[in-house]
Amino acid sequence: MKLTSLDIRKQEFKRAFRGLDPDEVSAFLETVADSFEVLNRERLQAMEREAGLQEQVERYAQLETTLQEMLKTAQLAADDVRENARAEGRLIVTEAEALANRAVEKARTQVRQMRNEMVNLKTRRDMFVARFQSLLQAHSEFLAQLSDDELDGVDGNDGGEEAYAKGGNGQISNGESAETED
Repeated sequence: MKLTSLDIRKQEFKRAFRGLDPDEVSAFLETVADSFEVLNRERLQAMEREAGLQEQVERYAQLETTLQEMLKTAQLAADDVRENARAEGRLIVTEAEALANRAVEKARTQVRQMRNEMVNLKTRRDMFVARFQSLLQAHSEFLAQLSDDELDGVDGNDGGEEAYAKGGNGQISNGESAETED
Protein backbone atom coordinates (compact mmCIF):
# COMPACT_ATOMS: atom_id res chain seq x y z
CA MET A 1 0.00 0.00 0.00
CA LYS A 2 1.29 3.40 -1.03
CA LEU A 3 1.07 6.03 1.63
CA THR A 4 0.49 9.70 0.74
CA SER A 5 0.48 12.81 2.89
CA LEU A 6 -3.29 12.98 2.46
CA ASP A 7 -3.60 9.40 3.86
CA ILE A 8 -1.61 10.46 6.87
CA ARG A 9 -3.76 13.54 7.47
CA LYS A 10 -7.04 11.66 7.19
CA GLN A 11 -5.96 8.70 9.25
CA GLU A 12 -8.26 8.20 12.20
CA PHE A 13 -7.62 6.05 15.21
CA LYS A 14 -10.04 4.31 17.50
CA ARG A 15 -10.66 5.90 20.81
CA ALA A 16 -9.59 4.00 23.79
CA PHE A 17 -9.95 4.70 27.43
CA ARG A 18 -7.13 6.75 28.68
CA GLY A 19 -5.93 7.04 25.07
CA LEU A 20 -3.84 9.72 23.49
CA ASP A 21 -4.73 13.36 23.25
CA PRO A 22 -6.53 13.69 19.93
CA ASP A 23 -5.21 17.23 19.27
CA GLU A 24 -1.66 16.16 19.91
CA VAL A 25 -2.05 13.14 17.61
CA SER A 26 -3.60 15.35 14.92
CA ALA A 27 -0.76 17.87 15.23
CA PHE A 28 1.82 15.09 15.04
CA LEU A 29 0.09 13.54 12.03
CA GLU A 30 0.04 16.96 10.36
CA THR A 31 3.81 17.34 10.95
CA VAL A 32 4.49 13.85 9.66
CA ALA A 33 2.30 14.51 6.60
CA ASP A 34 4.18 17.77 5.86
CA SER A 35 7.54 16.04 6.21
CA PHE A 36 6.31 13.16 4.10
CA GLU A 37 5.13 15.64 1.43
CA VAL A 38 8.52 17.41 1.41
CA LEU A 39 10.35 14.09 1.17
CA ASN A 40 8.06 12.95 -1.60
CA ARG A 41 8.73 16.21 -3.57
CA GLU A 42 12.46 15.84 -3.03
CA ARG A 43 12.26 12.25 -4.17
CA LEU A 44 10.44 13.30 -7.36
CA GLN A 45 12.98 16.06 -7.98
CA ALA A 46 15.80 13.60 -7.42
CA MET A 47 14.20 11.18 -9.86
CA GLU A 48 13.86 13.96 -12.45
CA ARG A 49 17.49 14.98 -11.90
CA GLU A 50 18.51 11.34 -12.19
CA ALA A 51 16.59 11.01 -15.45
CA GLY A 52 18.26 14.19 -16.79
CA LEU A 53 21.67 12.98 -15.67
CA GLN A 54 21.02 9.59 -17.19
CA GLU A 55 20.17 11.29 -20.50
CA GLN A 56 23.42 13.27 -20.26
CA VAL A 57 25.38 10.11 -19.52
CA GLU A 58 23.79 8.43 -22.53
CA ARG A 59 24.58 11.48 -24.72
CA TYR A 60 28.17 11.53 -23.46
CA ALA A 61 28.49 7.80 -24.06
CA GLN A 62 27.13 8.26 -27.56
CA LEU A 63 29.48 11.21 -28.11
CA GLU A 64 32.39 9.13 -26.83
CA THR A 65 31.48 6.34 -29.25
CA THR A 66 31.22 8.83 -32.10
CA LEU A 67 34.56 10.41 -31.18
CA GLN A 68 36.22 7.00 -30.99
CA GLU A 69 34.85 6.10 -34.42
CA MET A 70 36.03 9.44 -35.81
CA LEU A 71 39.45 8.93 -34.26
CA LYS A 72 39.66 5.44 -35.73
CA THR A 73 38.56 6.75 -39.13
CA ALA A 74 41.11 9.58 -38.94
CA GLN A 75 43.83 7.10 -37.99
CA LEU A 76 42.90 4.86 -40.92
CA ALA A 77 42.88 7.87 -43.25
CA ALA A 78 46.28 8.97 -41.94
CA ASP A 79 47.61 5.44 -42.45
CA ASP A 80 46.23 5.44 -46.00
CA VAL A 81 47.77 8.84 -46.73
CA ARG A 82 51.11 7.69 -45.30
CA GLU A 83 51.06 4.46 -47.34
CA ASN A 84 50.02 6.33 -50.49
CA ALA A 85 52.86 8.80 -49.94
CA ARG A 86 55.33 5.94 -49.53
CA ALA A 87 54.05 4.23 -52.65
CA GLU A 88 54.18 7.48 -54.60
CA GLY A 89 57.70 8.11 -53.32
CA ARG A 90 58.79 4.64 -54.40
CA LEU A 91 57.20 5.23 -57.81
CA ILE A 92 58.97 8.59 -58.19
CA VAL A 93 62.30 7.01 -57.25
CA THR A 94 61.72 4.15 -59.69
CA GLU A 95 60.82 6.56 -62.48
CA ALA A 96 63.83 8.75 -61.68
CA GLU A 97 66.13 5.72 -61.73
CA ALA A 98 64.67 4.59 -65.05
CA LEU A 99 65.09 8.09 -66.47
CA ALA A 100 68.66 8.25 -65.18
CA ASN A 101 69.42 4.82 -66.66
CA ARG A 102 68.01 5.92 -70.02
CA ALA A 103 70.08 9.12 -69.89
CA VAL A 104 73.23 7.16 -69.01
CA GLU A 105 72.55 4.65 -71.78
CA LYS A 106 71.95 7.47 -74.26
CA ALA A 107 75.20 9.13 -73.19
CA ARG A 108 77.06 5.81 -73.57
CA THR A 109 75.54 5.35 -77.01
CA GLN A 110 76.62 8.86 -77.99
CA VAL A 111 80.13 8.20 -76.67
CA ARG A 112 80.30 4.96 -78.69
CA GLN A 113 79.07 6.80 -81.79
CA MET A 114 81.61 9.58 -81.27
CA ARG A 115 84.42 7.06 -80.81
CA ASN A 116 83.35 5.22 -83.95
CA GLU A 117 83.19 8.51 -85.81
CA MET A 118 86.65 9.45 -84.49
CA VAL A 119 88.06 6.10 -85.64
CA ASN A 120 86.39 6.59 -89.01
CA LEU A 121 87.76 10.13 -89.29
CA LYS A 122 91.27 8.98 -88.30
CA THR A 123 91.08 6.23 -90.91
CA ARG A 124 89.94 8.72 -93.55
CA ARG A 125 92.69 11.16 -92.48
CA ASP A 126 95.33 8.44 -92.67
CA MET A 127 94.07 7.44 -96.12
CA PHE A 128 94.09 11.09 -97.23
CA VAL A 129 97.60 11.61 -95.86
CA ALA A 130 98.82 8.43 -97.58
CA ARG A 131 97.25 9.44 -100.91
CA PHE A 132 98.48 13.00 -100.55
CA GLN A 133 102.01 11.78 -99.80
CA SER A 134 101.78 9.46 -102.79
CA LEU A 135 100.60 12.34 -104.94
CA LEU A 136 103.39 14.58 -103.66
CA GLN A 137 105.94 11.88 -104.34
CA ALA A 138 104.56 11.36 -107.85
CA HIS A 139 104.68 15.10 -108.55
CA SER A 140 108.12 15.31 -107.02
CA GLU A 141 109.32 12.50 -109.29
CA PHE A 142 107.64 14.21 -112.23
CA LEU A 143 109.38 17.48 -111.41
CA ALA A 144 112.69 15.68 -110.97
CA GLN A 145 112.26 13.96 -114.33
CA LEU A 146 111.26 17.26 -115.87
CA SER A 147 114.37 18.91 -114.50
CA ASP A 148 116.54 16.05 -115.80
CA ASP A 149 114.99 16.34 -119.24
CA GLU A 150 115.58 20.09 -119.32
CA LEU A 151 119.20 19.60 -118.44
CA ASP A 152 119.59 17.02 -121.21
CA GLY A 153 118.01 19.48 -123.64
CA VAL A 154 115.53 17.30 -125.42
CA ASP A 155 114.94 18.50 -129.13
CA GLY A 156 114.80 22.11 -128.30
CA ASN A 157 111.57 21.64 -126.43
CA ASP A 158 111.32 22.51 -122.87
CA GLY A 159 110.61 18.79 -122.33
CA GLY A 160 107.56 19.38 -120.22
CA GLU A 161 105.04 18.23 -122.72
CA GLU A 162 106.79 14.98 -123.46
CA ALA A 163 107.36 14.30 -119.77
CA TYR A 164 103.75 15.14 -119.14
CA ALA A 165 102.71 12.77 -121.87
CA LYS A 166 104.85 9.99 -120.43
CA GLY A 167 103.94 10.19 -116.78
CA GLY A 168 102.60 13.58 -115.86
CA ASN A 169 99.05 13.20 -117.04
CA GLY A 170 97.63 13.20 -113.52
CA GLN A 171 98.46 9.52 -113.12
CA ILE A 172 100.84 8.35 -110.47
CA SER A 173 103.57 6.24 -112.01
CA ASN A 174 102.60 3.14 -110.05
CA GLY A 175 99.07 3.27 -111.46
CA GLU A 176 97.17 4.93 -108.60
CA SER A 177 94.86 7.84 -109.26
CA ALA A 178 95.96 11.23 -107.90
CA GLU A 179 92.43 12.17 -107.08
CA THR A 180 91.41 12.03 -103.40
CA GLU A 181 88.25 10.75 -101.80
CA ASP A 182 86.20 12.95 -99.52
